Amino acid sequence: MNRKINHLAVWILVVVHQFIGWGWYAIFGEKWLNLHARTMTDIERTHNVGAYVFAIVTAIIVNYTLAWLISRLNATTAAAGLRVALVCWFAFLFVEHAAIAVFSAFETNPWISGLVLGAWRK
Repeated sequence: MNRKINHLAVWILVVVHQFIGWGWYAIFGEKWLNLHARTMTDIERTHNVGAYVFAIVTAIIVNYTLAWLISRLNATTAAAGLRVALVCWFAFLFVEHAAIAVFSAFETNPWISGLVLGAWRK
């Protein structure tokens, strides 16, 4: 069973994430702002070094966590890795954001779920 993380792949993905974000907003930035009823002045304060450092740290955490999970689940093919990533996306992002969109007045607290599921044993 191979449980090693490919650190080079993780760091390449961190860089790729930054380029995808840059490309996305370079191409769709104005449209995205319009769809969310925002203007450039609403997001000007985020164009500082701290915001970019936070984005890089986030990409590092996401990619290392996914690499660790793929390793722990022994997903040894691209298809298996994709399935793990899609399950994570669906369970932890899509469903949560769908609920937030439906009940935007309420706040979700996933840390409560983590505490209960981590402590509750059969």
